[in-house]
Parts: sequence; C-alpha cells; structure tokens
Amino acid sequence: MILARALVLWTVAALLLAPPAFAATGPIWLGSDAVTRIARDWLLERLGPNMDPSAVELANVPRELLLPAGDVAFITTLQSGSVATGAITVLVEAVVSDSRGGRTTRSATVNFHVNPLQDTVVTIRELGRRAVITAGDVRIERRAQSRLPANAVHDLNEVVGREVTRPLAPGEVVTAQAVMAPLIIRRGSIVSVVVEGANFKIVARGVAAEDGAQGAPIRVVNAASRREVVGRVEDERTVRIPF
Repeated sequence: MILARALVLWTVAALLLAPPAFAATGPIWLGSDAVTRIARDWLLERLGPNMDPSAVELANVPRELLLPAGDVAFITTLQSGSVATGAITVLVEAVVSDSRGGRTTRSATVNFHVNPLQDTVVTIRELGRRAVITAGDVRIERRAQSRLPANAVHDLNEVVGREVTRPLAPGEVVTAQAVMAPLIIRRGSIVSVVVEGANFKIVARGVAAEDGAQGAPIRVVNAASRREVVGRVEDERTVRIPF
C-alpha cells in the first residue's frame, strides 16, 4: 500500500529527465531494449531498495522510437497502475531539441507485471503423512506472491513441531491445511478418563476411539461400562471429560 501510494504521488510530482541525455547528429533508432531499460530503471528507483528487481517483469515489448537529429532528453512518468494491482504502465518520452529551437517528442509505453516476493516456508526434503516437522525439514524462501497457494505459511515457528497431514514434495510451499498439531493419542490407546468437580475426582480406564492432538476433542470408550464419551486430550495418557 505504501509503495502504491508513492507511485501515485510520483505521477504528479516526479518527471525524470533521465540520463543518458545525448546529442544525435542524425536520425537514430531507439530500440525496444533501450526503451525498456529506461522505463525499468526509473520504476525500480521509485519502488525502492526493498523491491527485488526480479519481481518486475516486462509484460510486452514496447515499440522502437525513430528520433530526429538534435539534443535528446528523456521524460519518464507513471501512466497507470499500481503495485497493489500488479500491473504498471510507464510512459517514456524522448524530447529532441534541434539547432533551430524546435522540439520533437516521441513516446512509447512500457507495461510491467509487478509481483512482489514474500518470505514463505517450503520443504527441504520429502515429508510423508504424519511426519513431525523438524527445523531441518523446512526453510524460508522468497516466492512471488501471485504464485503462492492460499493460506501459505510464512513463519517457521508455525510449522516446526507440527504433523504433516498429507505427503509434501521437496520445495513445496507449506500451507496451513498441510500441518496440524501432532497426534499424541492414537486410536486404540489405553487412556485415563478423568472427571473432576469441586469436591470430587473420578479416574476410569478407557480406550481411545480415534486419534487426538493435545487440546483436541476425542471419543473414548469407558472400559468398564462400554459407554462412549467425548473428552479433551490433556496429555498422551489422559482425556478429561468436561463437568
């Protein structure tokens, strides 16, 4: 948003007589590469040092400019777009002043895709379902925002120690749906079922009817009565029934 606002302000306030200005003794062609370079350099300067140059991609090749003889200077401005929309059009004008005081202007527009990069958690190696992620399994990489899947994770602390819900390939972006709290009780495990009130505490033997992570609700079968109840996983051996 700050970058977008800065570009809008430059539309009004910033006209760049961009070097290299030069004198042409005869008509010259200003090729597409040169036009692109002028526009790209101007845009990167205004986006600031935090913008990775690789995030600015040429959308289409601009037209070449045939310039008459004379002193040539360039005026570069933002024609439309913003970082927020991901599309920016830069106007490059070549102003030629001849020896008789005349001025000729030739212009071309240059369209860019601006795709900022963002720190994102990716896998280093293949991870199977139910694997618990360690610090050596993941790393931070800068990836283009527009190519990130929904709910991509950006902080290593949000995945280390969590369990993988589906197989992950090397280099894959980790999403919130791909990890969960590790299961500490497995279906069929023997657990203590605890019911506790102000003046009493009952502990019974039970069997987990499903897997469960710490703090998650889980179904448990009372070993004596065979009655199924729902409690919350307290630790790897205890399920507490709310009272």
